[in-house]
Amino acid sequence: MRNKKVLPFILMLTLSLFPESLAADIDMVILVSDNEADSTLAESVANIIGAKGIVKVPWGIYNPDYSAEVLKYVPDRVIIIGGPTAVPIDYEKDFEEMGIPYERLWGKNRYETNLAVIQKLKNEFPEEFSQIETVYITHGRDVLSMLMQKELKQMPSKSIWIFTDKSYEELTLQALDEVIKTARNRPWVEIVITSRFVQLAPIDTITNFLKQRGYTEGAHFTISNVRPAKRFILEALKLVDNKTHIAEKFLDGLDIPRAKRRLSIAKEQIARAWKLYSLGDYQEAYILAVAASRNADFVISISAREWNGIIQGRPEIRLKREVLRLEAKVKVLKELGMDVSTIEAEINELKAILNKPVISPDEYRDILLNKIPQIKKELREAFIEEKRSRRRIPVEHVPGRGEKDRAPRKSGR
Repeated sequence: MRNKKVLPFILMLTLSLFPESLAADIDMVILVSDNEADSTLAESVANIIGAKGIVKVPWGIYNPDYSAEVLKYVPDRVIIIGGPTAVPIDYEKDFEEMGIPYERLWGKNRYETNLAVIQKLKNEFPEEFSQIETVYITHGRDVLSMLMQKELKQMPSKSIWIFTDKSYEELTLQALDEVIKTARNRPWVEIVITSRFVQLAPIDTITNFLKQRGYTEGAHFTISNVRPAKRFILEALKLVDNKTHIAEKFLDGLDIPRAKRRLSIAKEQIARAWKLYSLGDYQEAYILAVAASRNADFVISISAREWNGIIQGRPEIRLKREVLRLEAKVKVLKELGMDVSTIEAEINELKAILNKPVISPDEYRDILLNKIPQIKKELREAFIEEKRSRRRIPVEHVPGRGEKDRAPRKSGR
């Protein structure tokens, strides 16, 4: 029996080491924050490598329901785009517990993350990477250019975004060079500018770099000075407004003076942005929204770290959080058609203990060291068995209408 349990892990590990071009049947899912740059980049990557899906999580926030969303795809591998500040490390723990190989691609900021992703594509997916047809270059915080480009243009399926800033000129050129050197055919390059206030790396530096590599403006690249439509600015303001509200909720109950100051600035900036928008000054409204977004990101990041420390120091909160994580996974396995009633019963027993007015130290230790690890082990084995059973189904097999009502599969216990 032991060998049977070990084999799926060996198989998954082996497959995860192959380049995608050599293991085209591997189901991959991308997990990314809703940060405008990382999520836009993730969409490009998904198209290039043929990922099965993308799951976007709120920037800096852990919620087990998003891990559960990934599990619905029954993936062989997860690619996380963004650092642990943007996509908390708790998501990695969820994948580890379910036996899903994962890899995080990231840097200290969105520009380094951009380069890390491009280098990974080049090294691990050379065939797919060489087929890139179009490169879009824009400022890493210019959400307008990303919104407009994706909605107004028929973007090639093999396109990639490069994000730039006046302080990250070298990263921009390095990322661009990686694409140009590897592409099978000369990719079209479009430099997108939506506001004179959002400073890209010096345009002349980028265009001279392209010309040195045989590019001609008009024939091989263009500079698009786009005037944003009112509706796109409205959408950008809504996104930042929502992020500011999330930051305020996260900070509620915490005493962090510098975060409170940044939240106050963000709220003032977005309020002024709405005022300017109502007066028809859309460009100024957008610039204020970009600034408010940066401040809200700071508040969410520092508040999330503080709450995580509080949870780790409060065993009763920590255990209740663990139960929520278990319940999210059980819900997915049920949706996949599995009978996990035995595991559900075990979780209900845990909840009954945690709801007692007084819990002894021995009970805490037993739950933390024995009961929860055992349930996690059962969930992991059930999930791997589900994945293995799906791989046995022939590709051409299409479930009939009556199969939807078949009895759920046992979890293997």
